[in-house]
Amino acid sequence: MITIKLAAFATAFIAMACTLSAEVTLEAEIHLNDQSLYFDGKKVGRDAPNREGAYDYFFGNALVPHGDCIKTFKQYVFLTWYRGGKEDRHVMLTRLDTDTGKQVTIEFPHRHTGYVNKWWIGETHNTIAVGISPKNGTIHLLYDMHAYRPGFTDDGAFDQDYFRYSYSIPDAATVPDEDFNLDLFMKSPDGDYKHLTMDGVENAEVWGRLTYPTFFLNDEGDLFMYMRKGSAYNGRYFICKYDGESKWNEPIYFNVDNANQHGLDFTYGVYGRMKYADGKIRVAFQRRNNDRQDRYIYQNGVYYASSDNPNGKDDWKNHKGEPFELPLADPSFIKVYEPGDYVATTQKDMVHMVGYFDFNVTDRGDEHIISRVRDNENDVTKFHHAYRASGESDFTVTTDFAGGVELYAAGNYILMITLKDGRPFVQRTEGGTNHWQTVYEPTSGRIFDKGIPHISNGKLYYYLKEPGSGDTRTTYLQIIDLDLN
Repeated sequence: MITIKLAAFATAFIAMACTLSAEVTLEAEIHLNDQSLYFDGKKVGRDAPNREGAYDYFFGNALVPHGDCIKTFKQYVFLTWYRGGKEDRHVMLTRLDTDTGKQVTIEFPHRHTGYVNKWWIGETHNTIAVGISPKNGTIHLLYDMHAYRPGFTDDGAFDQDYFRYSYSIPDAATVPDEDFNLDLFMKSPDGDYKHLTMDGVENAEVWGRLTYPTFFLNDEGDLFMYMRKGSAYNGRYFICKYDGESKWNEPIYFNVDNANQHGLDFTYGVYGRMKYADGKIRVAFQRRNNDRQDRYIYQNGVYYASSDNPNGKDDWKNHKGEPFELPLADPSFIKVYEPGDYVATTQKDMVHMVGYFDFNVTDRGDEHIISRVRDNENDVTKFHHAYRASGESDFTVTTDFAGGVELYAAGNYILMITLKDGRPFVQRTEGGTNHWQTVYEPTSGRIFDKGIPHISNGKLYYYLKEPGSGDTRTTYLQIIDLDLN
């Protein structure tokens, strides 16, 4: 059962405009580099020629910072980036020691592939994810992938380069600054530090067609990674656990591919997140159904599930507590509600749901999901916030919400972190409520146009990019105390 609350949009806007007296403070702002790669050209088609004087792109223009590009471990912050400009494109890893302020950086041999191996067309799917294993101090990188596989291009460029994984020796994360270099990483058989597998077995059926790498930890300090395997209309989540010694365990598939062979009328893709929160691995997504005749131009629905097994191998349940086996075939079993029910259009391809979707859970188990739906026929947009306090059986869904892009959890609070007028802007609500309040809104300081937040031990580590010109940009890290005590 879902409880519905409809209220005036203005009420949410006024509530969000209020500023609390909480002592959320900027602790430090650190200049990172002036060489982060940026696509300063124009959006082009797949067959565009190499254009002098600009770096054109296929999807978006900002590759740094992007994706799962920042992590903390002990006193260190690890940040990934591609070095610009267009002729450079190297994969880079920077380690910042917050005790000393010293930065050390490793350059990897690999260079940004570009769109379908056309290096002169930038590709923003191709992020660099970083993960650290607390169990043995190894560093793990997954990078520069967008569903590559053997035979993906006529020239065979990806036949032996469809998966890009680099990993270090134990305790590399904490070596002295002078020892933080490429020699910490394990060479691949061809000597380029880039491995085609995470379990030691080269198998394109397993390690091909992967996109959106993300690392996360559970409470036991186990390192996980998940990615989307497949394509936009036929994709599934793929999760793997590091054994804390030398290799990754056999992948787990959350849902099936080729769903039309498992009792459904159409294949589908998944667009959302997988996270570890409040003692459980959880997943929330919207479905991109391969029905090209319905009213949804891309995604539909809000789907959510969690596992009582901290490894995510089994014990999965929907939001009602009803169990199911992996891999899941029919997502309707874990559907929470349909945002499309909140708009009037019935016309083909007129309901738009892309982006503005995320979920998170507080330390005490309050669950929150945000989404957006747009009626393109009637020019109506509605932002949704679905939430359930710990111990409650039903989600409350409200449109008394001004919208957000991503949700973060810290203690018993849910936060939205973004840029407003070019500066960090933090709002929060106590878990299980819809009482959003502004807690950080500086009126002076540098102006930024993109940022990736990361929260650790009550602090916000905000990886930020300044506006600029040309095919490089300047990046900074801000460390903000969220005053959770």
